[in-house]
Amino acid sequence: MVTSQITNGELNERYALILYGSETGNSQDVAERLGQITERLHFKTIVTEMDDFADVVEKKMKSGEVRKIPTVKTDVLRKATIIVLVTSTTGQGEFPKNSRKLWTSLLKKNLSSTALEGLNFTTFGLGDSSYPKFNRSARLLHVRFQGLGAKEFFPRGEADDQHQDGFDGAYLPWATEFQSQLLISFPLPEGVDPIPPDVLLPFKWTHQIVAPEEFTSIKTIQPARDIQNVTQEPSAVPTMDRKYIHPDDTGLPDAIECPQLKEPFPQEDLKVDPPFNRGLLAVPVIPRAHLATVISNKRLTPETHWQDVREIVLAIPGEEVYTPGDTVTIYPQNFPEDVQALIDLMDWNDVADVPLRFKVGGPAAFFDAFLIPPRPKGLWAVDGCTLRDLLTINLDITAIPQRSVLVIFAHFTDDPTHKERLLEFSNPAFTDEFFDYATRPRRGILEVLQDFRSVKLPFNIVTSVFPIIRGRKYSISSGGIQKAYEQWDTRIELLVAVVNYKTVLSKVRRGLCTRFLAALPHGAFMRIHIDHEPKFYEDIEKNIKIPLIMVCPGTGLAPCRSLIWERADYAVTPDQLGHTYLFFGGRNREADYFYEEEWKDPGLQVRVAPAFSRDDPTGKKVYVQDRIRQFGDVVVKAVNRGAVIFVCGSSGNMPKAVRAAFVDVFATHMFVDGDDRKARAEAFVKRLEVANMYRQETW
Repeated sequence: MVTSQITNGELNERYALILYGSETGNSQDVAERLGQITERLHFKTIVTEMDDFADVVEKKMKSGEVRKIPTVKTDVLRKATIIVLVTSTTGQGEFPKNSRKLWTSLLKKNLSSTALEGLNFTTFGLGDSSYPKFNRSARLLHVRFQGLGAKEFFPRGEADDQHQDGFDGAYLPWATEFQSQLLISFPLPEGVDPIPPDVLLPFKWTHQIVAPEEFTSIKTIQPARDIQNVTQEPSAVPTMDRKYIHPDDTGLPDAIECPQLKEPFPQEDLKVDPPFNRGLLAVPVIPRAHLATVISNKRLTPETHWQDVREIVLAIPGEEVYTPGDTVTIYPQNFPEDVQALIDLMDWNDVADVPLRFKVGGPAAFFDAFLIPPRPKGLWAVDGCTLRDLLTINLDITAIPQRSVLVIFAHFTDDPTHKERLLEFSNPAFTDEFFDYATRPRRGILEVLQDFRSVKLPFNIVTSVFPIIRGRKYSISSGGIQKAYEQWDTRIELLVAVVNYKTVLSKVRRGLCTRFLAALPHGAFMRIHIDHEPKFYEDIEKNIKIPLIMVCPGTGLAPCRSLIWERADYAVTPDQLGHTYLFFGGRNREADYFYEEEWKDPGLQVRVAPAFSRDDPTGKKVYVQDRIRQFGDVVVKAVNRGAVIFVCGSSGNMPKAVRAAFVDVFATHMFVDGDDRKARAEAFVKRLEVANMYRQETW
């Protein structure tokens, strides 16, 4: 091997830049996987958000106004040997928030057609084909880079979440060809081989134990004085004997640098479900987040119903402005018993509760400008956190492991059978085996380690091995007069379906975030982000006379309910408000007809056509698309009066079936003559989509 050309496994002057735009973390995952491919081909690699490559400069306008203008760092981008842009598409065909500055900067008129000349790039998009603007962001980026002179060195890829294998259905074959193309377009020097898959790449982050003499510099936080100690049976939920108290009155700081635990958890606490038994000790610092208090958490569906759907009411300090379509990002936590199980399994009890310090590993710098960040993106922790803190608040030990994680597991076992099996699962040639073992049964990291008990990971590499717990978004379901809470606070209501199901192996699975939310007691604190989605509500607030057609099965009702109440708040009298035609879907009228009594309020001007798939005594299933066809004449009259159509709820078959129902309705009631009625109806729906008169918000 030509070692003179290699430093820390990287060839000099061989740079790969993997930029991602991500809302839920899927694009970031793909970007990191691509980064591992380029690292193994000896590229100096950095994986980061797109907006890290856009500066914001202040510019004084002729009017005297000072505006902040995003500016792309073209000089830095052009230093890369290759650039890969990975992005999802969010909302109504929009860019993810951490890529919008870069996209805006790329649209500047003063950029010449040669601004990125000589740059080799490709793109990979993650989308959902049930949306009309499928992979729009990735396609726009690709065209714009070409327009600025960049050269496509490998055909762009597109993944569809509707594929039976999810995003991997397109990503895996694309990534294999991508790696082969890199070896052709950017061959390694003679004698230099790719780093084999079973060889560990350098860890980017490790941890050191803080020396005892430094303990005094670590802040300690006392629990909220009005939260009782937990004394219940192990399976009980901690109780709180309190009314809602404004966070400013708790005697606690607004910003907490890190949950500090200076002694091991009492054993009774470890078994408590949920982890909110230490007041604000469980609340991490998250930049630009609100400190929210749970003022209500009630189940809306009967205990006998198959699904636990909850209304969760939060209060945040001050008058925070939000509008229909906005979402709340919740940051869930692992449960203490799961964390303790992992600590026991890995023999980490001796180090679980001592303060740690982050240490950056890998190459010192990139492009002479970009240092490796001091900790992974989205890790809300600081020096002085303990291992237990990281495992509880920051690291997702229930996630399905990536293949690269299994390679690391294989490296830290002395059992040859376990090592061989883990390496098989990590090998793309054994995709079916990995799918059957991990993906299909939704087997998480903790369960994998319980299966392979010989694996013993060093505690100091956890942030380089385990994925970060990412926030989950939930549509706000409140609006209008529902926003106010007492005198100075803002009320936020969420409609949440708890994920609880059995896998093909009859193993019960519960969603990390919904399990966390379902167990939140009254008075619990957490930090949340409010994410604004203006295009959902765009133009409607300007004319409340516009009729609305809303199709929302299940918890898809949340953003629509917010919009209904918001519009009603603008009307002085009901006759000033356009009608809302609500096509709501559930299983049983008695079990999941959410907010049935609200729709009877004449001030809301709501006309409901409910569809219940399990109520018909003959066994006939009725869905929202059936109701749309049934009331086709009403739909067409509303559309002729300028109605905006909203489709909200689960992605997949529902949006496609609903869209097909609208096409049928227009073909039957609007285009009544000619043999091309269906084609004309299809073209009409496309025009509605382009004009943003047909809006879809599915998840």
